[in-house]
Amino acid sequence: MKQCVECDIELPDDTFFCPECGQALTESSTTEGTGASELVGRTFFGEYTITDHLGEGGMGAVYLAKQDTIDQRIALKVLHPEAAESDEIIQRFHREARVISMLSHPNIVRVFIFGRTEDDLLFLVMEYVDGVELRERLDGTPMDELVAIKIMKQVCSAVAEAHDLGIIHRDLKPENILLTEFRGDDNFAKILDFGIAKIKYPEGQQGPQLTKAGIVYGTPEYLSPEQAQAHDLDPRTDIYALGCMLFEMLTGRMPFQADSSVEILKQKVFEDPPLAANHGDIAPTMNEIIATAMAQDRENRFDEALEMFEALDYREEEIRSERQISTRETWFPGRELTGVHQTVETDGAEDDDQEDNDQKVARTLPRPGEGARESTSRESSGQPQRPDPASNQQSSGGREIPETRAQAPPQQHDTSQPSTQIMDPPPGAPGSDEFSGQQRSVKHHLLLGGVIGVSIIVACLVAYFGYVTLM
Repeated sequence: MKQCVECDIELPDDTFFCPECGQALTESSTTEGTGASELVGRTFFGEYTITDHLGEGGMGAVYLAKQDTIDQRIALKVLHPEAAESDEIIQRFHREARVISMLSHPNIVRVFIFGRTEDDLLFLVMEYVDGVELRERLDGTPMDELVAIKIMKQVCSAVAEAHDLGIIHRDLKPENILLTEFRGDDNFAKILDFGIAKIKYPEGQQGPQLTKAGIVYGTPEYLSPEQAQAHDLDPRTDIYALGCMLFEMLTGRMPFQADSSVEILKQKVFEDPPLAANHGDIAPTMNEIIATAMAQDRENRFDEALEMFEALDYREEEIRSERQISTRETWFPGRELTGVHQTVETDGAEDDDQEDNDQKVARTLPRPGEGARESTSRESSGQPQRPDPASNQQSSGGREIPETRAQAPPQQHDTSQPSTQIMDPPPGAPGSDEFSGQQRSVKHHLLLGGVIGVSIIVACLVAYFGYVTLM
């Protein structure tokens, strides 16, 4: 029999991961006394001494190690010896090290070293984060909306980098988000545990297949419907998990609740996701953001994490306007390192047959809800439509939303006049009388300056030759 350390349940020997929490299983006969305390006091890399046992899971234990000379602390994750007997778990441990080493985002826990000790212990040296899990902040009561947005924007930004590198986390949940103090802010987020992450390799490259067909990995409460059905996944499965977390942060409850994990997965697959507005005082714009992220059909979700980031940024602008507060209240450290920014569109007359790209500055971020991707079933069932600042209205309630993006005023076309009408140029513009007068004045001054210059040169030459003659 095998046992889940987290859930304290026993499962058949042919089971590798707990169906309740997604953690890797260990042999029940060796689960007790995994040697967690045996490593305390041991020295790694010559100068780093393990001082504390931080936690334990099905795959391994995490320790705190300290280097006394420079007072540096690191986290040391060691694979359990019994877990190391499984080739699949070893490969996952290797992949976790590889995945984290590919990432450099400030909101992702960094990895420094991966290796094996002389007595055959596999280990992973990571950045030590002195903080608390987001789960500890979720005590059943709604979180302040601005705080929730600040945390979620950091997570979206970090997830976006992972997606850009072809990495899907697959297990985003409050337990895998650490909140720590950084530059005076105690809500600085760090994503950890890429143990079941999926790497999408470029076309033509084949990576190791660690996920078995028909097996569901992850935590049921945050699994996407396609993940629950063991379908092929793309980055939008992580966006679904972000929506579930945001729902919980703002309502104080999980979106799907049942007595068993199987029932939760059934709800996700066969029922429409609940609306956050039905479980708390949620603004229409935020309700739209959560509903879009949690759309049952992934085609109706945000296409990418940065699209969700911008939607949250939009709602943040609304709150600042409502509460009359400055941007300092919503700033979070590290944002300048994420590359999250947007440029301003330029104005200019555009022909209907000419591409817009010739008249605009390229945008880094897409608009939330850009494009008509909503399904007929969503519209007919009363599900809210995603916020679309481009239409300057809230799609579900018809409430006008102030445009926060800096834009040029729309070009007004007079349809009563033919398109070939020649308009008089404005004063000072090329072709106007005023501009022609300015050109003549410039020419006159240039001519006068040239005459004076030539006169001075001639005078200098006469004086020079006169001096030579006298000599």
